[in-house]
Amino acid sequence: MGKGALYMPLTQQETFKAKLQRHNRLAIPTLLRWQYKIEAGELLKVSLKPLNQEGYGEEEFLAKVAVDGRLTIPKLTMQILEQAEGKNLTGAIFEVTITPAGNPNDTEPPADTNPPEPPKQNY
Repeated sequence: MGKGALYMPLTQQETFKAKLQRHNRLAIPTLLRWQYKIEAGELLKVSLKPLNQEGYGEEEFLAKVAVDGRLTIPKLTMQILEQAEGKNLTGAIFEVTITPAGNPNDTEPPADTNPPEPPKQNY
């Protein structure tokens, strides 16, 4: 992304392919992290499915982005996936879809809706 590049927060779903790394971790591509300003500690809704397996559906979970830009898959999710596949999935390729964890319609009410109370007078 060069001059005049548009950087915006993640407001829609993004899909990418990632290889499962040690300790049940997936790396978010650097370009996506830069494009959507994905910060460490950000909470994302993650949907993942093995790339070459047609018989099994997706698993969804919430994950926090680590400092190095990776996501950790919960142990229970990995056990479910490994049980469905019948093998260890380390090194397997997954199709990963990330979306913001919060509802985009969740905004704070405008300041005018809750006017401050008038100060109490002491007699």
